[in-house]
Amino acid sequence: MEATAFDFVERCQGHKTPKQVLDDLLFSVGRFGFEHLILSGVPVGDDALEPLVELNGWPKSWFRRYSSQNYARVDAVCRYCKEAPYSFFWSDVPERLRDCPKSKRVASEAAEFGLVSGYVVLASSRLHWQTVVSFASPFERIDLSKRELIAITVMSLIAVSSVEALRSMQKDSKLLSPREKEVLLWAARGRTAEEIANILSISVTTVRKHLQQARRTFGVSTTMGAVAEALRLRQVMP
Repeated sequence: MEATAFDFVERCQGHKTPKQVLDDLLFSVGRFGFEHLILSGVPVGDDALEPLVELNGWPKSWFRRYSSQNYARVDAVCRYCKEAPYSFFWSDVPERLRDCPKSKRVASEAAEFGLVSGYVVLASSRLHWQTVVSFASPFERIDLSKRELIAITVMSLIAVSSVEALRSMQKDSKLLSPREKEVLLWAARGRTAEEIANILSISVTTVRKHLQQARRTFGVSTTMGAVAEALRLRQVMP
């Protein structure tokens, strides 16, 4: 299993796109019984999940449903990512989070798409306040040795750092949309999402999506970080 992790680390040095990292990681963890994965920031409050996703290896239909229904707010696994002290199996999620109708519904629907059990690796990244790699298996139970868990963790951390590096290389060539510039400029002036929404006559949800996209464009985890990058690149003027 060490060879699997080391081979993955070596191959990642040659990957040019996040998609290549995703395909390689899916292939590498397939031998452990995992068939799906997602590498993402953890949404806070009313933040949408979709702009936070860096590698999406979930079934497309399930991801559309999960995003459109905003399941991140009630999904026990996602909620536990905000407080977990270390990486965990889905089955380790406390009963207080799992034992409610909405979270049970999410788990039941996920199982229909082959996401029955799983393992979550917590990681640090400039991209988000909390980054996770969540692996899913169609089997009720996945038994992994300590060495196998270490291999999965190493590959996850390398995947996170590889994606961060690729995003960093891409960010200088990316431009904000005119609306993103407007929203970011008002944020730079200290206005709240609600105030920006009133000023621009758009919804608060739309404002938050623009701010999320600006953060993702620049590969930063905070709005003020996005403001700093936009000013540095002269995409907005103070």
